[in-house]
Amino acid sequence: MAMELDEARLPARVLIADCDAGRRAALKAIVERFDPHAVIDEAISGQVLCDILLQQRPSLVFVGPQLEDRSGPEAVAVARRAGAEPPCLVLIATRVLPHWQEIARSLGAYEVLKTPLDPGHIEQLLHADARRRTPTRALLACSSPAGRTAISRVVARSGFAIALEETNCGRHALSQLKLGAYDFAFLDVKLGGIEGMELACQIQPLGLPTRITLLTTAELEPVAQAGRYFGVDAVLRMPFYARDIDLALHNALGLRRPYLLNALTAPPAPSALLRIADLPNARRKIA
Repeated sequence: MAMELDEARLPARVLIADCDAGRRAALKAIVERFDPHAVIDEAISGQVLCDILLQQRPSLVFVGPQLEDRSGPEAVAVARRAGAEPPCLVLIATRVLPHWQEIARSLGAYEVLKTPLDPGHIEQLLHADARRRTPTRALLACSSPAGRTAISRVVARSGFAIALEETNCGRHALSQLKLGAYDFAFLDVKLGGIEGMELACQIQPLGLPTRITLLTTAELEPVAQAGRYFGVDAVLRMPFYARDIDLALHNALGLRRPYLLNALTAPPAPSALLRIADLPNARRKIA
């Protein structure tokens, strides 16, 4: 664990690939303000982008719409075919059109930034990159094998350094929560042995830093209203899509999941996640 923590403190390695010198300079300045120790590489051609991805393995990559020899997305596609797979890819576009959704998906992009660049938005991505490189322990206590498989698959593909422990037993989950320092936990309300709500109730007096997300097949708001009194952070309804788990994961990590691309090209999809902080004001206790 000590070695992992030391590795997490290493300076970030960031690649900025864009033939626009002004955008490169603006991005570099934002990265340096966020992390003065960051190692920043620049590329203006697809070949240089590919070489840096393969040789330096940056954790965060910004790719502009156009490089000297081809478009940014085309250069990333070529680099991927050569074996380069950036952990966090951010595409930059002057206009975000519907077909960008498919482009971003096919390249495994984490976000698409629209110009002019928003420094606050970029800082959120830099914070996510720092969190991604921090070793994280999590507990998944779920009675449904399909639910455990779906969540563990999303966690494994998330790019975050998460060690996920699984159980289908409430009593085992309780003992693990008391013994282990978990950053977050997903707890099934209908868990065998001790139900998820009771688990949250029993661990609340311990003052653990663990952020709790309850899993339920019931309506979200009644469960959230009950869970708020036991330190629950959010409620996730089963069955769920990968997007819902992704939202819950980012919430558990204290991050905003980038959805600029979806927001600009399609109506927002209903979410199966309800954060306690987002409960309707009318239902909140009046001071």
